[in-house]
Order: sequence, then C-alpha cells, then structure tokens
Amino acid sequence: MNCKSIFHLALLLIIPFVVLCKKKEKDPIDENSDILLVIIDNNKSNEYASAVNTFKKYDIPYYILKVPKTGIDIQELEDKIYVPTSKGIKMPKYSVIIFPNGRVSFDNADYSQTSESNWQSALSYDQWEFFYDCSRNFGTRLVFLNEYPSNYTSTKVYKEYKGSEAENAYQQKQTIIAESYLSEADVINQSNLNTEGIYHFPAVIVDYNNGITAEPLLYFSEASEFPEKTIAAVSVENNGAHYAAFFMAFGEWSNDSTALNIIWLTWATAKDFKLISGKRITSEEAIKENGIGDYNKYEILFVIITTIITIIITRF
Repeated sequence: MNCKSIFHLALLLIIPFVVLCKKKEKDPIDENSDILLVIIDNNKSNEYASAVNTFKKYDIPYYILKVPKTGIDIQELEDKIYVPTSKGIKMPKYSVIIFPNGRVSFDNADYSQTSESNWQSALSYDQWEFFYDCSRNFGTRLVFLNEYPSNYTSTKVYKEYKGSEAENAYQQKQTIIAESYLSEADVINQSNLNTEGIYHFPAVIVDYNNGITAEPLLYFSEASEFPEKTIAAVSVENNGAHYAAFFMAFGEWSNDSTALNIIWLTWATAKDFKLISGKRITSEEAIKENGIGDYNKYEILFVIITTIITIIITRF
C-alpha cells in the first residue's frame, strides 16, 4: 500500500468523527432577550453552563443577572426586571426567568469551625415574592433547576440521606419518565434520558396547606434505594404564580441535561422549540438529537457502516 492509499484510507476512517463532531457556537447573549438567567455571583460558571451551552447550540438569546452573595437592593432588582412604558406603567422585560442553581444559594459555612454546610439564598423572602408577583401579575414563568424538594414546591425528598449514603443514593442511575400529558412525552420516554453522573433528589408531592399545589412533569424510575417511581420535576401554582422545578443538577457535559433544557424551555415559553431557536428545530427533534434512544444509536451505526462500505468500494 503506497502513501497515497494510506492517506485516502485515513481520510475515510475519520469521516464518522467529522460528521458527529460539534462546531463552536456563537454566544447569543442579548440584553433585549425574553429569557433571563438569575445566578449567584460566585465565579462558578459550571452551575449554569448547561443552560448557556444549550442557548449557544440552538441560537437562543438570553441575558444574565448576577446577584452578589451579600444580596441585591430591591430597587436595583426592580430596575433590572422591569421597564417603564410610555404611559409610565412598569412592565417586565422577560417572559421567562430561570434560576439554574435553585434558590440563588451559596454555602456560607466556615469550615474552619464546622464540617456542616450552611446553604442560604442571596435573595430575601420579600425579593422572592417580588419574582412570584412578576408571574402573578404578568404571566412570567419561572424555572428552578437543581432545586431541593421543599414547601416552595409542595414536595419533600422521598427519603433523606446524609454523607456517603447521600452520594450513593442521590447519584444512582435512574431513567427519566415524562408525564403523559406533556406534548413531548413519547419522544422523552423513547430517548432513555437518565441521571448517570447527575446529583438528583427523588421527591414526593405533599400538601403543606400553604396555597401551593404541584403537578408532576417528570418522574425518576425505580432504583435500589427508591422502590417506586418518584417525582423528578413539577409544575407549581403558588397563589397565582406559575413555575417549574427540576430536582436535579444539570451537567454541561451531559446530552441528557441538554434534552432536559429543551423540555423546560418548551414548558416555560409555551411554544414549540422551533419558535424560540434560531436553528428552527422542533422540540421533538431537539430532544431526539440529544437523547440516547435507539434512533441515535442507529444514526451513528449508519454513518459507521456507510463509511466502511465506502472504504471497501474504494479499496477493491
């Protein structure tokens, strides 16, 4: 085999990897976007990288509000969220507000004095009511990612674990199952989305008699520590405010997390994904291309087989 033949063979062998590789996306950050990410200012971009990567991949404009650990003044918050109209009426800038690290929380523990974590929110009770009122009065939808089950979502953890037991129990691989009323339920359930490598909190719905009600969006399948199906995400009605909460972290490296981002974006905007994405791809198509269902396996297998056939034809 001469050098030219070797070169041709090598070129053909890398075709599948060229086809499947991803190109770098432009960051569509836009102050005039309808979508706002509210994050804690702690220099940990990994806490919201999954959402940002999805926005970049599908050319979805978004904006970021960073809240210092010391908090934010309510007037400053109002100026960030609302804009006055020509008639002097304040209207919200955003139709969707996302909290990618739960309750804009940070660990305030002094580990030189204690081994126990001390998680707290950078937003006060009144400031949370400010966001809820934005939803109540103007229909803005809120989304909480990496949320811990609580009275805010009319849920609690199915079973509470501590220490090393928590690491094992809350990182078990569990399949994600969609509630049947979701328009994308079939494609979600065919995509074999799961929690491999993702910290998550299987939950149950409870009634705290506080005017907050929850309906399941997604479930976690049974697992060794969880003998029955548990709640993975809910839609919540809080005295007129509407929001969704996902009881799991989102990994920037995870295609499953990207698919889940598409699910909550579709819920929050009440639109098919093609109407919010610059890529003009539907919700089902976007979920499918990030899932690990049979169709993706078959597509990869098809590329590999056709490449092998091309090599054989070329060589012989």
